[in-house]
Amino acid sequence: MTDHPRDDVQIVHKGQAEPETLMGNVPRGEAMEPSNSPAATSEEPRRRQGRSSNPLLRALRRFGRNRAAMLGLAWVVIIVVVSAFAPLIASHDPAAQDAVPFEGPSFAHYLGTDDLGRDVFSRIVFASQVALRASFQIVGMALVVALVLGLVSGYAGKGVDYVAMRLIDGMSSFPPLVFAIAIAAVLGPGLDNTMIAISVIFIPGLTRLIRGQTLAVKEETFIEASRAIGTRTATILWRRVLPNLASPLIVQVSILLGAALLAEASLSFVGLGVQPPDPSWGQMLRRSYDFIFAHPWHMLAPGIAIVLAVLAWNLVGDGLRDSMGHRTVRAPKAIRKGARLGVTSVKRDRPPTEEANPAALLSVRDLRIEFATESGPVTVVDGVSFDVAPGEVVGLVGESGSGKSMTSLGVMRLIPTPPGWISGGTVNFAGRDVLAMSAAELRQLRGNDLSMIYQDPMSSLNPAFTIGNQLTETLSLHTDLRGARARERAAGLLDMVGIADPRVRLKQYPHELSGGMRQRVMIAQALACEPKLLIADEPTTALDVTIQAEILDILRSLQRDLGMSMIFVTHDLGVVADICDRVIVLYAGQVVEQAPVEELFHAPRHPYTKALLKAMPQVAGAGERLSAIPGVVPLPAELPAGCRFGPRCADHVSLCDTRPVQLGGIPLLHEVRCVRTEEPKVVQPR
Repeated sequence: MTDHPRDDVQIVHKGQAEPETLMGNVPRGEAMEPSNSPAATSEEPRRRQGRSSNPLLRALRRFGRNRAAMLGLAWVVIIVVVSAFAPLIASHDPAAQDAVPFEGPSFAHYLGTDDLGRDVFSRIVFASQVALRASFQIVGMALVVALVLGLVSGYAGKGVDYVAMRLIDGMSSFPPLVFAIAIAAVLGPGLDNTMIAISVIFIPGLTRLIRGQTLAVKEETFIEASRAIGTRTATILWRRVLPNLASPLIVQVSILLGAALLAEASLSFVGLGVQPPDPSWGQMLRRSYDFIFAHPWHMLAPGIAIVLAVLAWNLVGDGLRDSMGHRTVRAPKAIRKGARLGVTSVKRDRPPTEEANPAALLSVRDLRIEFATESGPVTVVDGVSFDVAPGEVVGLVGESGSGKSMTSLGVMRLIPTPPGWISGGTVNFAGRDVLAMSAAELRQLRGNDLSMIYQDPMSSLNPAFTIGNQLTETLSLHTDLRGARARERAAGLLDMVGIADPRVRLKQYPHELSGGMRQRVMIAQALACEPKLLIADEPTTALDVTIQAEILDILRSLQRDLGMSMIFVTHDLGVVADICDRVIVLYAGQVVEQAPVEELFHAPRHPYTKALLKAMPQVAGAGERLSAIPGVVPLPAELPAGCRFGPRCADHVSLCDTRPVQLGGIPLLHEVRCVRTEEPKVVQPR
């Protein structure tokens, strides 16, 4: 599970001699002051939270920051105003033939006159009424029909869906504009008939969109819940399904408004739309075309009006799409410049505060990971340092949003860039700096010496390829095994993780296996090249208790047999006690405590660690209520000024809010981040 980003508080780690601090334990270094005062810091989260609490307001703010969309909206507003006040804005009667034909622009006629002596500017102004009416009426009629067809066919399915889709297929088989011209020719010339013809060609696309969205929404659990309580079908469609189609429909409708305007102008150009003497941009363009060689400039006014109106609607539609849909926040330019697919960008703002441990297989120092957000960059992993010795199993624990998965992905350099990047620290693996490696070096390292198991095997395994294809791919990338030898090795890997009939399973696809078997396949794939370090990111989260125990037994035995090191990410301290040698407790992107497992369980020092231990189901007696930690992990832009656990801590005092708390204690034995903690007394392992 990917953790929430965390805010930016910098600390300096062990290796520096510092004066005595607020903590009674051994100091680890001076903590950097936050850029703002505590009052300002506490005010900023409230301001940010207030800005983004309402999804509609958040979408409107995104739209307002889109300059192109706002420019398009401004032009649409101008057209609406001109259309509404056309009699006041126009300087002449649009049908009056009281001037010299083809007169040039003047104070009397701003855009000149046409071949009949009519004022071009006044006709452009009154034609905007036709453009707006046609756009909204065409799209409105098409939308009403498409909603009925799409909702009913998508929700009912079977025969209803088959008949409706064959009807739509038949309508889609004709070229749209030719189909509209044919319908308009049958109905006869005129604006109303033209609007009917164009709305017909818009129905298939809208129907397919609504049907596709309905097919997805009707499978959601809340729809099943509505059926279970006896809600009528019409109510489900109107109040459950339709609101979930709002975003794509609004975007599509805004774009179709421009397309409708262009289609109406096209049919008016060929004489099937607005009839003389009523003005229309398409009709004006057609009359100007008759005199294109003698007076070519007469085509400019209606042509530019059509282009600008269609472009404005398209810009508004694109802006709505970006503001209402998923929006990727842009990282700083320096980060984007060096970004490559599958390789996290590294832009270290300062050198690490301490040297890596040469005796450790993995030595992480002062790791900082930042993400770009709409409110600016935020720090999700803040100064994390730890070592993993050869053959050691280290547990990363904490609630969701604590930074466990982000730390693991940072070690692998798999943070998506943009919007994330590594802004500080070092990650030394077997004496090499992972953060300084090229893309080619990372490809050689990953899956070979450094491997990872993800928590959701269904999304991690490719559904388009068999299990055998995916296992042999790993072997072909990092070994000289090919063909039959690779498949033999793949079958051996499946047998090693306890999958029966491995040769049969190699030919199957991920969806043909159970959840436990898929997780075993992920373990086999990660261990294919016998890595030195395995990162297991909550590999048992989605499994039932029995399968969890089996997976843990497999990991424990394989770790012992292969002699590999392992980082085990989990929420479950019971699992930590069973499989880990040392445990690191993370909260809000920081290490709050780390110690050997037995030491941590016998003498926890940080209030958060104590609360996690009390919340274990194994601790509560029969009939006792389970302990729970009040509140939630703060979001990265809403961190408190002092101790990040302070607002949820039962032992909170005013001293906790004065400044960021540094990590101190006995390095590698017991370190803790708390101003009230005395120097820990090391418990000798039994």
